[in-house]
Amino acid sequence: MIESVGASVICLSPYSPDFNPIEMWWSQLKSFLRRFAPNTSAMIDRIIAVALNLMNPNHLRNWFTDCCYCTS
Repeated sequence: MIESVGASVICLSPYSPDFNPIEMWWSQLKSFLRRFAPNTSAMIDRIIAVALNLMNPNHLRNWFTDCCYCTS
C-alpha cells in the first residue's frame, strides 16, 4: 500500500544510546551528582543548576560529534 502511492519504507537502525547526545548529558550529570553525593533535594537542585551553568557550546558540539551527527 505504501509503495502504491509513491512512498517507500526506510528501515531505521535500532535505537542506541551511543548515538544520542542526550544520553551523554545524562551520563555526565549523573557522574557529577555522584561526585558530590547530595543528601537533600535542595542540594540536588543546586548541583544540577551548577552543572547546567558549566555546560557550554563546546560540550554540545562534542556530544553531537561523538554521536556521529554533523556539527557544521
